[in-house]
Amino acid sequence: MLLLPVSLLCLLPPVEYACPTGAFEACETKKVRILWVKAGKLLPVDTGGRVRSYSILKHLARDHDVTLLSYYNGPRDVRYESAIKLDFPGTHTIWTAIPDSNPIAESLYYLRRIFKKTPFAVSKFANPTVRQTVITWLSGGRFDVAVCDFLAASQNFSGSVATPCVLFQHNVETMLWQRLESSEANPAKRLVYRIEVSKMKRYESTTLLQFQHVIAVSDHDKQRMMEMSPACSISVVPTGVDAKNVTFFEPAMLEPPKIVFTGSMDWEPNIDGVSYFCKEILPRVQNEFPNVVFQIVGKNPPAKARRLVCASVEVTGTVPSVEEYLRNAALVVVPLRIGGGTRLKILEAN
Repeated sequence: MLLLPVSLLCLLPPVEYACPTGAFEACETKKVRILWVKAGKLLPVDTGGRVRSYSILKHLARDHDVTLLSYYNGPRDVRYESAIKLDFPGTHTIWTAIPDSNPIAESLYYLRRIFKKTPFAVSKFANPTVRQTVITWLSGGRFDVAVCDFLAASQNFSGSVATPCVLFQHNVETMLWQRLESSEANPAKRLVYRIEVSKMKRYESTTLLQFQHVIAVSDHDKQRMMEMSPACSISVVPTGVDAKNVTFFEPAMLEPPKIVFTGSMDWEPNIDGVSYFCKEILPRVQNEFPNVVFQIVGKNPPAKARRLVCASVEVTGTVPSVEEYLRNAALVVVPLRIGGGTRLKILEAN
């Protein structure tokens, strides 16, 4: 059996990355057979979690045997299944019946599961077909190591398999839900968040111990997880970007000056962040630069975000690429008050 590496980074081929703490080089190891389990689609690569997972998988696949198990919800997407197999030929896709992002469908789905001990953010991604596939594959000696990408996929793993399993924690989920609760003004939603905080705190602290190793994306996240589960084994893989494939731009001097935020606008922390910026910060900027324009660039903006539109605020919705907006920006802002992990959008803007 493969001895589980101290860090997932040690499975990577030699390659230099630019990251907030400087350059580092991955260590060289033998070829490893890796199963990577991801809840939700990996394409398009348009969120921080997808960027991080996709980039690491690409580097792993250069020198190792990588099988991506990608299971997703909503309508059957044959185009996605074909596209992801072009990027990762070893991909196995499973289309599940879990609800999509329709708010009404998800609300009803949540109400039917409100008394479950497992937090909704995890239980909705548990699937018997996925779980049976994972257990069968990991019990048959097919892989040397398995990676559970995000806590969301964790219920599909079993502690009884012989294959070492790694939990890749992009966020400390308990902290994320605590911040959602503390910032929510709607009493009904705040009550739901309070319930989920209690469930998540119990579930996350227990689950950290069920994996042989945990990967955090920052020292801060590692410390928070060690406080929850002191006996768990955790190492840090810092967030980075491949500097060889990045084009650097100077701040734009266009008129009117543009301030840009990029992020998926169907994600509550991003909605809260841009709302806060428009209410508390933008008016102060306008005192000095009256013609400034704030551009909110990201997919699926809800009504709450669209209501921010005015002469000085643009909400773009889905765009083919954020590069043009970043290139024309005088300033990129990340006014997030909720969340965990690290901010890939900061590296993307540099």
